[in-house]
Amino acid sequence: MEQLLESPALSSDAQPGSPRPDESSPAPSPSAAQASVADPKATNPASTEQNAVAAPKAELDLEKVDKPYPPKRKASQLEEIVVTAQRREENLQAVPISITVLSQAQLSNANITNSADLARYVPSLSTNNRFGPENASFTIRGFTQDFHTSASVGVYFADMIAPRGQSTQTSGDGAGPGSLWDLQNVQVLKGPQGTLFGRNTTGGAILIVPKKPTDEFEGYVDVTGGNFNTNHIQAVVNFPVNEDLRMRVGVDRNQRDGNLTNITRIGADKFGDVNYTAGRLSAVWDITDKIENYSILSFVNSDTAGYTQQLYACNNPITRLTQAGIDASAILPGLQNILTSGRINLTDPIPGVPIGSPFALLTFQSCEQQLADQKAAGQGGFYDVVSAIKTPITVIKERRFINSTTWKISDNVTFKNNFSYAHLFTKNGSNIFGTRFPDHTDLTGQREFPLGASLVGPDVPVTNQKTVVEEIQLLGDYFDQRLIWQAGLYYEHSTPDGLSGNNSASFINCDLRTIEGQPSQYNCFDPIQGILGGVLSYKVTMDYLNLAAYGQGSFNFTDQFSMTFGMRYTKDKTEGYGVKNLYKYNLFIQQAPTVTVQRPKTESQAPTGMIEFNYHPNDGLMTYAKYTRGYRQGNVNIIADPGLDIHEPEYIKTYEVGLKSSFEFLIPGRINVAAFKNELTDMQLQGGYISTTSGPTTAIFNAGKGESQGFEIESTFQPLESLTASLSYSYLKTKLVKSADFCGRVAAVGLLEGISCTPIADVGDELPFAPKSSYVINLNWAMPVPEEFGQVSFGSTYAYTGKQRAAATSSTPFAILEDFGILNLNLNWNDIYNKSFDFSIVGTNVLDKNYVTFTSGTYKPLGVESRSVGLPRMISARLKYSF
Repeated sequence: MEQLLESPALSSDAQPGSPRPDESSPAPSPSAAQASVADPKATNPASTEQNAVAAPKAELDLEKVDKPYPPKRKASQLEEIVVTAQRREENLQAVPISITVLSQAQLSNANITNSADLARYVPSLSTNNRFGPENASFTIRGFTQDFHTSASVGVYFADMIAPRGQSTQTSGDGAGPGSLWDLQNVQVLKGPQGTLFGRNTTGGAILIVPKKPTDEFEGYVDVTGGNFNTNHIQAVVNFPVNEDLRMRVGVDRNQRDGNLTNITRIGADKFGDVNYTAGRLSAVWDITDKIENYSILSFVNSDTAGYTQQLYACNNPITRLTQAGIDASAILPGLQNILTSGRINLTDPIPGVPIGSPFALLTFQSCEQQLADQKAAGQGGFYDVVSAIKTPITVIKERRFINSTTWKISDNVTFKNNFSYAHLFTKNGSNIFGTRFPDHTDLTGQREFPLGASLVGPDVPVTNQKTVVEEIQLLGDYFDQRLIWQAGLYYEHSTPDGLSGNNSASFINCDLRTIEGQPSQYNCFDPIQGILGGVLSYKVTMDYLNLAAYGQGSFNFTDQFSMTFGMRYTKDKTEGYGVKNLYKYNLFIQQAPTVTVQRPKTESQAPTGMIEFNYHPNDGLMTYAKYTRGYRQGNVNIIADPGLDIHEPEYIKTYEVGLKSSFEFLIPGRINVAAFKNELTDMQLQGGYISTTSGPTTAIFNAGKGESQGFEIESTFQPLESLTASLSYSYLKTKLVKSADFCGRVAAVGLLEGISCTPIADVGDELPFAPKSSYVINLNWAMPVPEEFGQVSFGSTYAYTGKQRAAATSSTPFAILEDFGILNLNLNWNDIYNKSFDFSIVGTNVLDKNYVTFTSGTYKPLGVESRSVGLPRMISARLKYSF
């Protein structure tokens, strides 16, 4: 039976007694990732004549595509997997890329509905969860995306790049909710994709492949219920209109209560909830025998209370002074006066005494009081958080239209035109650090001293962006398929659909409810008269233009030896416009705003490409060696100060060798191994500081040089006809080798900025979100039951994530996230009494493991440390009816 989560790169192999070929089934039925090349129609509707790349008459012959590689094995218990990692259908074992493949059944059995969930079960893939799971960003092999940067991992839905989010927080870029349903599979490509895929990315690519309409009337209704009031319904209908037109329509509605308890009960009782509706309509029209048109219209509406970090540590300077043998009671009042007066350089207020940033003097007492009060009230649990935001919200609305036209010009040449239009709209209001420090001068108890509160603006969203993509491709083969090639032109233009922005308050006493309105309504009080804090209201626009031309060809010198060479030339341009109004206060009196207008612009261009050599000594073995040059465009960051609002491109060189093997000696199995070394130059990393024009903010800097190296092993074995076992393992060693003087640049902006500067990594540190070791182990057992009973299987998966860096060593003693393991179990009963019903029980994190996914790294610069925590035990039951 199919695994819950097998070794991902070899996942979803069909098992004896597997039920209907419907990968969206909650039970372990064969999926698109299990597609048998020998019998594609049986397991992968998208690879049938009606649904191939240019189906039906314009089909790219899979036999011809695979010919450069060894002949396919005879059908065995571990069937072959079809992927599109090189923009054409191929056997996974013939593709010289480290790939993880997850089927729809695996996604369902692990309750994977967003990117943060996905990363738990794909070694080498991590996420940055600073703004919660719905706004996470991907990291592969240590190549991270921070807000204000372009994605290091491109996410493609039906071959088209996801719409861009705004640069003021991580959102969009394909990592949101509502995409991971009714799919053929999800393919995670590791390493830079410098030739074939739309935007250049240094980390990798994630291909989300939706199910394509077939020529049969079929569908399903899937209902799931579980703890935290989980209520998840899916319904899909596939129907042929006539011989030339096929359509598929579906809807996915998912609701779940949050797992984080807001102990203030202000604005929301719970955070971390799920509440989205997604719809999809797709159609395949055979215009002629040689021309096929494939269209997808989709939408996602997600509206939740969002996410809030949890305060858990305070930087007490008294303790640090005492440890240094200094009487803190005599020194602290003077330090506080120095801080508020701003008369001297504060970088080292007491020579030789490591008290950290002086801002801890303003926060440590309130921080410790909040933690003590929570503990005394029994509200210091692992899932208890604090927020007093009036309108805590995360809204994500995405609309997409994708159209692909394929024309079989001749037996050897195919033309393909890909077009997409996408619109992304987001709103956000959250207490970023999970603090509520009361203003003791406010007798009403409404004002507080926020370190960072992002609040919904009265007239603009956080993101309001539209993206148009046009791509032209030519695919062909010559010399009896010894040469297989493709070439193309790429155009992407992402433009603002109005202003975007937000309000925020920091280092000032304010009633946060009033900050959601107009400036005249703000209720704030500042006893230190605007030296540190204020209320920021900003409005920005962003314009991205990406152009590229590429070509790639594979030539087979012999039946065993081939070479592939690819080149891409990319030109990118980014322009931003922003107006920042910072309102400071003299006690209760609002001052005229400090207005900053910025128009940063940057252009970058680069050739990228790859060369690889493949050798096939026999039918079950393939080895490869490759060199890839990757690139990530420069960008602008309007929230940073002028002089810090532009960063340059990032470049990478990757050396990789790999082996892919399939065997039936003693037991059927597969073992795939990839070893790699990456050299990054001008690496884009994030640093934080406190700005006199923006409050607490971040800037991106080109760090100099980073390195990562390691290996990945992905394997699947079938020791018994009824038992499948798999192991996927990743070892990753990373290091920031050289860093530019980021804090020196920040200090040049101003005194306050310089003393608060905090990079995300120091020279010698590991790269962020790059666990040294991670693995996934899976066992799946097809239970012996009478045939008339149906098919019953039991699956177990253990996913381990090793220690990983989330902040610089110099910024916090909590820079390293602890390792954790999650155990999932599932029991599936398919074809109940040979009827059209399936039933499954799924448990994720069944041992109820407490684990941390992010830490703020603000212990020294701000005097507090906050974290994001993972999901607790989730139990659900699912009933599915197929027709």
